[in-house]
Amino acid sequence: MPISFLKQRYVSAPLALPTIAGLTPNDVEVCITDENVEPVDFEEKVDLVAITFNVSGIIRAYEIADEFRRRGVPVVLGGILTSMVPDEALFHADAIVLGEAEGIWQEVVNDFRRGRLQRVYRNSKTPDLKDSPIPRWDLLRSDRYFFHHLQTTRGCPFNCDFCSVTWFFGGKYRHKPVEKVVEEVKFLQKIDRNKLVFIVDDNFISNPAHAKDLAKALIPLKMRWYGQAPITVAEDEDLLELLRESGCVELFIGFESLSQNSLDAMGKGKVNKVAKYEQAIEKIYSHGIKIFGSFMLGGEYDDEAIFEKTVKFVNDNNIRFSLVNIVTPPPGTRLFQRLEKEGRILHKNWEKYTAEFVTFTPNLMSAQKLQDGFLWTLKEIYSYGNLFKRLNTLNEKIFPTQKGKQQIRVRKLLMMVALIIDALVHGKLNRVLFLLKCLMKIRQISSQSVLRAINAYEYSSDPFKSHKK
Repeated sequence: MPISFLKQRYVSAPLALPTIAGLTPNDVEVCITDENVEPVDFEEKVDLVAITFNVSGIIRAYEIADEFRRRGVPVVLGGILTSMVPDEALFHADAIVLGEAEGIWQEVVNDFRRGRLQRVYRNSKTPDLKDSPIPRWDLLRSDRYFFHHLQTTRGCPFNCDFCSVTWFFGGKYRHKPVEKVVEEVKFLQKIDRNKLVFIVDDNFISNPAHAKDLAKALIPLKMRWYGQAPITVAEDEDLLELLRESGCVELFIGFESLSQNSLDAMGKGKVNKVAKYEQAIEKIYSHGIKIFGSFMLGGEYDDEAIFEKTVKFVNDNNIRFSLVNIVTPPPGTRLFQRLEKEGRILHKNWEKYTAEFVTFTPNLMSAQKLQDGFLWTLKEIYSYGNLFKRLNTLNEKIFPTQKGKQQIRVRKLLMMVALIIDALVHGKLNRVLFLLKCLMKIRQISSQSVLRAINAYEYSSDPFKSHKK
């Protein structure tokens, strides 16, 4: 989208690379390149390259690794996916790191210095997070990201069959000490105090007592943040109030499915109860916290009715934004192993394991029906009409006490005008109508919500755009 507000910016910085930089000995010069916001400079004179990646970026990661090795630069691959497909990763690396980096990366660096780099480094331990360094966020271009990243816990006992978190980090929660988290927040605030913080923990409230202690410690920092929590967060009103006071503005909640049978089959039925969803949403809203919903289509007991159910649920409950995915079985997970055993894996082209493509044969519908239903669901949820209705209702009816609190700043007004002009120039008449409606509600609807809405609409119009060559 040709709008200067979004040019060359990405949602948030990767967590692994600055963490690795923090683990590197002080006498080693380190630089970080995130290809989401800047190109890789293959001409740069470096002694060793370390690469981490997710499933959707695997092909590009291998291309980068192969190019550096062709130029005579040794490459180390690490991260969750490397641990899941180690034999494949070895074809593209001089060394691979399996498991978490703390306690093993220093050994990799020292071996390289001695000219004795091993092929495989395996960390069988689960590091104590009190020993984890503050990530070197100062090595990244902070102005290229919308949010800061912060991790306070690792691990998860839920063990859902589609998720690699428990497989990689273990089935028990490990917490950073509260004082260490506070120190890291202060470090991020020195870089950019006004930036929203995304606490990336898979479950911020894993230990409610610890979460409350941490929330209390964050209150004096006057930060604004959003994080991830299970729907059961609604059962603890004291915790919800502390989260709000600590600056929590939104929670990412994995509803996953509106089919209880599908939830039970994937291993999340003990936590997620569809019958309690709406009551829980109302409780979270009552504490002034918004919800970012997460849904997966194509569960074991999802039939074609799941698409309309999902759209209706999102609209009826005024969930502003949602992550809507196709169920995808990452390699190494129990889901992948089961589907492969049943002969239902369609291919192993990891580049298409992005949750936007169907990669397996569904149980109660065809693969094509699932693909078409996913696209229809996206377009319905992110039509400008439904977007505006949810944004407006959330502010007019659900958070009426906040009405009028937003000041009409000149910068916000100018941004809206610029967006309208841009939409007119590019013939985006449906966007113009949406923006004009938002302009009439400029005190209630934030500029960030408007930008997120436009991005969501553009994505829903062509979710495969980023994968096209």
